[in-house]
Amino acid sequence: MAKISVCSWSLHREIPAIWQKDVPSKFSLLGYPRLCVEEFGVDAVGLWQMHFLSADQDYVEKVKDALDRLGVRVVNIPVDSGYAAEPDPERRRVGFEVIRRWFHVAEYLGSPFIRVNTGAGEGEEDLQRAIDGYRELVKTAEETGVDLLIENHGGISASSDSIVKIIEGVGSEHFRACPDFGNFPAEIRYDELQKIAKYAALVHVKTHGFSRSGEPAPVDIGRCVDLFKKQGFDGYYSVEFSGKGDQVEGVKSAVAELGRYV
Repeated sequence: MAKISVCSWSLHREIPAIWQKDVPSKFSLLGYPRLCVEEFGVDAVGLWQMHFLSADQDYVEKVKDALDRLGVRVVNIPVDSGYAAEPDPERRRVGFEVIRRWFHVAEYLGSPFIRVNTGAGEGEEDLQRAIDGYRELVKTAEETGVDLLIENHGGISASSDSIVKIIEGVGSEHFRACPDFGNFPAEIRYDELQKIAKYAALVHVKTHGFSRSGEPAPVDIGRCVDLFKKQGFDGYYSVEFSGKGDQVEGVKSAVAELGRYV
């Protein structure tokens, strides 16, 4: 089977985030593995941290049981709590405690990666603070065997040059990139992806929809995949559908399109 996974963020309007846990919803994180197998035809998932209704052991065990029953593996947990370059000392301390907890959740679920954001900023001071933050967090990566990823996700990580400086500044084999096809502006997308492709451990295939002819819009998935293949990338491509309309159908289209190239 091709190395395709689907991140639960693709159903962010259908699966409740932690702050919406009492809102009626169509799907749950515990039912997500079955949806991926039966509807999307994949046996690998990314689980957005905000879709976990708790990080407590009892709940995480239920998630693991749902995965194990269907033979589904977790390939990444994108974490959106805490920032590597958080400037406020107390917020940084609390944020890093939360992030460290997710390293251990990922370890228990068998995920090889978690993704942590840089936070806002654009100057050299911000860049150095991001390097220092990731360098501190990578110690937990080394302890748990769960590697740390940086994504082109706005703020300090909005440019590939900054991402390269951070990765090389941290200088750890346990710290790599999670390039996202859709997060760079269209006019520089492919050049920016080219610069970070060699650092990739996992790729996010963000797509906003498809034209009536079936061709991807606005991201050329085939061109992106070819770019990464030429750099020797052989990891997972994780779909993140972010378009309008029916999200289940959107994911199906994205998986089908990606499957043409992977």
